[in-house]
Amino acid sequence: MARASLERLLYVSSVSPDAGSRLASALEDILIASTRHNGRRGVSGLLLCDGQTFAQLLEGPDEVVEACFQRIRRDPRHHDLKVRRREAVAERVFPRWSMCGLYLSNLDDALLTPGDIDFDIGEASDGALLQHLRGLGHRYGDVLNAQHARLLA
Repeated sequence: MARASLERLLYVSSVSPDAGSRLASALEDILIASTRHNGRRGVSGLLLCDGQTFAQLLEGPDEVVEACFQRIRRDPRHHDLKVRRREAVAERVFPRWSMCGLYLSNLDDALLTPGDIDFDIGEASDGALLQHLRGLGHRYGDVLNAQHARLLA
């Protein structure tokens, strides 16, 4: 049997009004389900939310990432999904986490980007968004490791 190729999929979506009205619990629900399902299927990644927009990087076998993304498309917490980057890759950006997530305030975003750049996760280029996620993964790595351990327990 041929080994599936490794795929990276980066997308953004708008937070639905219902999910936005209960964002902390909606994000927690997404992370609990994703961690449980993704770990068994070999998917890893990071979910970022700024209160209005989700940005998520999924990595894993191509057919499994596609099936995961199709479930996300049907999820009523997401609206107006846009694939920003889809590519075959040799290695993962976030191999440790079957899924982790961050909710960042505008202050966090301002501290993580140069002062002359108004960073909007929904409008950023795919390269800038991927770099932003990598930076967040590095900066909040210890927090995300603890979150992942808690979600797996």
